[in-house]
Amino acid sequence: AVEVFSKVAMQIYFDNAEGCHTTMGVNAGEDGFFKGCMDAIGVGFMTDPNLFNPDVSPGVCNNEGRAAFHPLKQPVNWQCCLDIISGHPHNVVYGQCDLGYDLKIA
Repeated sequence: AVEVFSKVAMQIYFDNAEGCHTTMGVNAGEDGFFKGCMDAIGVGFMTDPNLFNPDVSPGVCNNEGRAAFHPLKQPVNWQCCLDIISGHPHNVVYGQCDLGYDLKIA
């Protein structure tokens, strides 16, 4: 999951963080803690299905509407995605990226 918070939501959280820590504890994991805390302090939420969409092809990184890309487990695909979002396009065919250079892995 990917959580995105507005500045206003974070200010409300910071104003109430101590209360959340005291009443909820910190054993729920960050996603459970924030969901419970934000619900308790009245911060609304919305779901945006276009924000994140898992895809194993680095070609998904061409979609500027995405905030996160996962899972790209192969170093060449991760580098391809990084290059694409940094303005250096690559040819991705059937999920395979041609970097046009040798990837050095330390």
